[in-house]
Amino acid sequence: MEIINQPHAMFFEKMFSRNDIATDFIQNYLPESVVNILDMTTLHLEKKSFISNEFRPSQSDLLYRIQTKDAKTLFVYFLLEHKSYLDRWVMLQLLLYILRICETQHQTNQEQREVIRKNNEKQNKPLNAGIETEYLYPILPVVFYHGEANWNITKEFSDLFHDGKKFKKYLPDFTYEFVNTADFQDEEFKGSILLKVVLMAMKHFFMDDFEEKVPELLELLSGLIKYKDSDIQFLEALLRYLGTNKQHDIDWLKSNLKKAFKHKGDKFMNSIADTWIEKGIKQGVKQGVKKGVKKGYKRLVAKMMASKFNVDMRKVMPRLNPLPSDDIMELGTHLLTMQSSEDAYKWINARKKAIKMA
Repeated sequence: MEIINQPHAMFFEKMFSRNDIATDFIQNYLPESVVNILDMTTLHLEKKSFISNEFRPSQSDLLYRIQTKDAKTLFVYFLLEHKSYLDRWVMLQLLLYILRICETQHQTNQEQREVIRKNNEKQNKPLNAGIETEYLYPILPVVFYHGEANWNITKEFSDLFHDGKKFKKYLPDFTYEFVNTADFQDEEFKGSILLKVVLMAMKHFFMDDFEEKVPELLELLSGLIKYKDSDIQFLEALLRYLGTNKQHDIDWLKSNLKKAFKHKGDKFMNSIADTWIEKGIKQGVKQGVKKGVKKGYKRLVAKMMASKFNVDMRKVMPRLNPLPSDDIMELGTHLLTMQSSEDAYKWINARKKAIKMA
């Protein structure tokens, strides 16, 4: 069974964890009757995931809490389906997650009730003084889909049962809002440029026009992205996601970034490369400790140099051969502040000289 997993999950979670993108999406893609009663300034991301371990390779979720204009609480639950096939049981899984959210609410209510009762007991008040009738907060489920197959899954829970319509009043009754990126023409995507780019990237990832759409996405961002942390993080997440598409390598992405951002392209790419290097070092150390092999260190640092300085990785590898693992990983750390491949080669030569003298 083929599963399309981590790149899509990480991109979705990274982007829709941003309050500005989630706010923009809710305002533009949820029913107007719902949006009109919401106080968008109160939108808050809840960190807990409700997906079972067995479904984590093919689903991702985010839960937002928001207040209505009359100070009532509502949950908006985002579920991303990133399977490479259609699963007609998605509503059963969705019901399970909704129940878990309800159970969490109920447990919180019970804990708060016990706190009030203990305080009442200390103050010699009736145990239930100040305890009001508790209710669960409504949950609005939103299902995202951007797979290759056409979505033709039911939105009626009763359809999962034999004679479900006949016994509908005895069955759970709910539906969900649905967004399939393939259902939209690019010009139909609503919201800010950032949101449009996110949805278009997810849409075109599987399409034959991926190669021509990536430059368009970067061009859309070129006038908007500034040299600040939140913009760098957005661009980094986007490039990481696009880079997982097997049609093209990182050099192709770098070339298109420089074309779209012109004189700013190198500056952005260097910042992003530094971030990748930093993360790569941490990952490499973890993997290196586990595997205990020099080869893994060498390949990792060679990839870092190739990415940051636009050099051929195959030419870098032999230069690293004489260095011990500790020196290779130390070089990886120094790459963050080096300006050119020549700086790296000077450092390597100095270490080789020190080894010979030792």
